[in-house]
This record gives sequence, structure tokens and C-alpha cells, in this order.
Amino acid sequence: MSVTEAADRKRVLAGLGVASVVVALGGIFVAAALAPWFSPFLNALSDLGRVGTTTAPVFNGALMVGGALGAGFVVAVWAETENPVHAGGLLLLLLAMVCMALVGVFPLPSAMHFVVAPAFFLFATLGVLVFAAGDFVGTGGFRRGGRPARGGSMVILSVTHVVSWVWWVLLGWPGPGVAVPELVGSAMLAVWALWAASDLWPGDPDVSPL
Repeated sequence: MSVTEAADRKRVLAGLGVASVVVALGGIFVAAALAPWFSPFLNALSDLGRVGTTTAPVFNGALMVGGALGAGFVVAVWAETENPVHAGGLLLLLLAMVCMALVGVFPLPSAMHFVVAPAFFLFATLGVLVFAAGDFVGTGGFRRGGRPARGGSMVILSVTHVVSWVWWVLLGWPGPGVAVPELVGSAMLAVWALWAASDLWPGDPDVSPL
């Protein structure tokens, strides 16, 4: 494979990460905009995909497509890393992406929804944390670790997500709905995907972006 072909391949793979974020978050926000009854303080995001609602096709479709794109992106990043800690995080993130798609496959009030939805947030949080740990191990950029700035940022986002759930459970803030901590978790995963996509994007051939 020529240098140009390799660069084009990496651009496509990085594009999967960007597309997964645009499709998934875009679908959530479009569905919310089409649902005048929806409140992030009173509802769960999954209420937008509940069977029988007009927003269900948009919300569930976005999660299925976004999850599939995200799974492909995680596999692409996995193929580029030589860091075993990163690889462990990517395994968890792959499970998170599969669960994201399954949230769309099993919308409320399916019993399976109450399995795959919590699993998505659990795997996403653990995956980002483990991947972040890999950024503190070794040297050599994305491939081998040595990215403390990115790792530290991902740890902060992961902890913020966990705190948002603890705050909601203990204090009931900001309301009975869980959409706010769900959005914090979604933002955490989106930042990881966009940052990883930017690192995967080919740059100076004399500088390893990974």
C-alpha cells in the first residue's frame, strides 16, 4: 500500500469516528427538538425512542447506525495501537458501541432495554478510563502511550460522568429524569471518539500521530 493510499485509508477510518458522533448525537438532538413534551429534567433520553412515539424512528435509528459506525471506528483504532492498556479500553468501548446499537434495537418498554442501556454507560465509562490509563503508560504517542494531556482529560470527563450519576442518585438533581447524566456520559464518549479520530487522521509522514 502506497503512502497516499495509507493516508486515504486512515482518513476514511477517522471519518467513521466523526460520523458516529454526528449521527448518534445528531439523532438525539433532532428527536428532542421534535418532541415538545420532552424535558431533560423529567425524562430519560430513551423516552424519545419509546415504542409508539413519533420520535422513535429518529432516535432508535440514530443509535443503531451510530453504534455500528462507532464499532467500526473502535476496531480501526484497535488495529493501529500497540499499547495493551489501550487495547483493553478499546475492547470495553467496542462493547459500549454494540450496546448503543442494541438500545435502538430494544427500545422502551422492552425488558432488554433495561440491560443494554445501563451496560452502554458502564462499558463506555470503563472503556474511556482504561484507555486514558494507557495514555500514561510508555512513550511514543497514541500507539504506545505517552499522552498524559489526553489521558488526564479523559479521566476528568469519566469522573464527571460518574459524579453526575451519584449526584442524581443522592440528591435527585436536577430532577427525576436521567437525561442530564446520560448526556454527560454521551458527551464523554463523543469527546473520546473525536479526539481519537483527530489522532488517527494522517499528518506529517515523519511524525507518528499514533
